[in-house]
Formats: sequence, structure tokens, C-alpha cells
Amino acid sequence: MNFLTKLLDSIVDFVKRMPLFVIVVLAIAIVAPSLLGYMFYALLALVVLAVLSFAIFAWRLRRVQRDMHEQFRRAGEQAGYRQYRRRSGNEGDVSIHATPDMPEKRVSDDVGEYVDFKEEKNNDK
Repeated sequence: MNFLTKLLDSIVDFVKRMPLFVIVVLAIAIVAPSLLGYMFYALLALVVLAVLSFAIFAWRLRRVQRDMHEQFRRAGEQAGYRQYRRRSGNEGDVSIHATPDMPEKRVSDDVGEYVDFKEEKNNDK
């Protein structure tokens, strides 16, 4: 019973807020009932189109997010970073992971020369 009173109150509130719309819809229902049916189907098609568009947009956004996450992960791995996931185990267990070797030197050993020097102290105080 409470549900019916809330439904009736919401219908009355809608009619109070939009009286011209309700009058036009009632006039169409009386004068051309088939036109009202077509309007209903058109409105239903618009609602379905809006829901479908939102679903496609959300799916596409999630796909782009996943692709970007994968791209950043690959770039990080190329730079030498790894993503370590915590494995389930006992607290205090120690695991050692091998890290990638140091990259080769950018400058060869032939470049530059070693200068032997000797430090001399000045007593000019």
C-alpha cells in the first residue's frame, strides 16, 4: 500500500511540474493513438541507444586504460625495472631475486688518460 501511495504522489508531482507536456501527450493519445505508440517506440529507442552508447564508451575507456597500463609496464621492464608481486608465504621468509647485469660502459677504456699526480703542501701561512 505504501508503494502505491508513493507512486501516485510521484505522478501527481510530475503533472504539477510539467502540465503542458501532460496535456500535449493526452491530446495526442486521444486524437492519434497510433502516433503516441510511435512516439513511445522512438523514446524507447533513444533510451536503448543512450544505454548502449554509454556501455560502449565504458568498454572502450577500460580497454584504453588496460592498453596504457601494459605499455607502461613494458617500458618499465625495458628500463630495467621489474614488478615484484608479493607471494603468499610465511612472514619473515626471505627470497632473493637476481637483478639484471650492469649495462655496458658507454665510453670505451681507450678514452682519456691516467694522470699521476703528487700533492704538495704549501707552508705560506
